[in-house]
Amino acid sequence: MLEILKFTLSGFWIFCGSYTLIAMVLYFLVNGIVRVFTRFFRMIMVTKHGWPPNHLDADGDRKL
Repeated sequence: MLEILKFTLSGFWIFCGSYTLIAMVLYFLVNGIVRVFTRFFRMIMVTKHGWPPNHLDADGDRKL
C-alpha cells in the first residue's frame, strides 16, 4: 500500500491521472448502486399501482 502511495505522489501528472481514475471508478460504482435501488423501487411501484398511472396515456404523456 505504501508503494502505491509513493508512486501516486511521485509526480504531478501521475497524481492527476491517479485521482481521475479513482474518481471515475467511484462515480460508476456509486451510480450503479443508486440505479439498482431506484430501479428496484420503481419496479415495486409499477407492480403495486400498474402502468400507466391514471393521469398518463400509454407512452407516458399527460392526458388532455
